[in-house]
Amino acid sequence: MLSIHTKQIGPIRQGVATSEDEIDNATKIIASAGRADWAPISFEGKLHDRASYRYFWQVLERAHQTGAKLPAESQVYFQSALH
Repeated sequence: MLSIHTKQIGPIRQGVATSEDEIDNATKIIASAGRADWAPISFEGKLHDRASYRYFWQVLERAHQTGAKLPAESQVYFQSALH
């Protein structure tokens, strides 16, 4: 059986944490995709479509779940409907 000591939680979270650059790029791509009604877009000379949007959405989800500070533009996706 696997067990994790409470002192290991911080280093584990740091190990899976998303970098600020990844969060910024994912935020820009997802925001641009939303403005384009999820049609393909060009971002920094690269084509992005729904397949890459799923990847960048997962980047933002992972960042949110690990407690990373998200730019205001992406925080809107993670606000509870109960507010």
